[in-house]
Amino acid sequence: MSTGRTSDAPRAVRLWALASIGVLALGMAATSGTAAAKEQPTVSIAKVKGVGKALVSSDQHTLYTLVDNHQNVDCTGACLTMGFAPLTVAQGSKPVAGKGVKGLGVVPGGTQVTVNGYPLYVFTADKPHQANGQGMTSSGGTWHTPKVTSSSGSGNQGGSNAGTGGVSF
Repeated sequence: MSTGRTSDAPRAVRLWALASIGVLALGMAATSGTAAAKEQPTVSIAKVKGVGKALVSSDQHTLYTLVDNHQNVDCTGACLTMGFAPLTVAQGSKPVAGKGVKGLGVVPGGTQVTVNGYPLYVFTADKPHQANGQGMTSSGGTWHTPKVTSSSGSGNQGGSNAGTGGVSF
């Protein structure tokens, strides 16, 4: 005499397997949709209090360069203890430029983001849209916020400013 329970067990296993595959497929679809979403820009243009239009990081912190007489100054050793941290991207990746941002790259052989060859830094004491590091000096240079200039009628598209792609120091 058969109770029919032995045939119910394989059926239950099949239903459980199908349900698991369905959940897995939904999870994968959600993940691929997230991965396909547009990547957030590494550098964008935003209005910074007391500066105007300037370059900012993905979390809206003002970016800086260390220059002396329009020449890049290396920030190493004690310079890095002043609160300026290099803006970096993952090894082997490229920075993503927001609308109107031109000239992004990385230092040769490294991960630090540059604009027109000038390494970019954030000042850790700043809050978003602040420029408290503007004008500070270290290592023989002055910290400047790269301001974005635009030719008339072009909005945030940059312009030409001494060959710096619309960025002035």
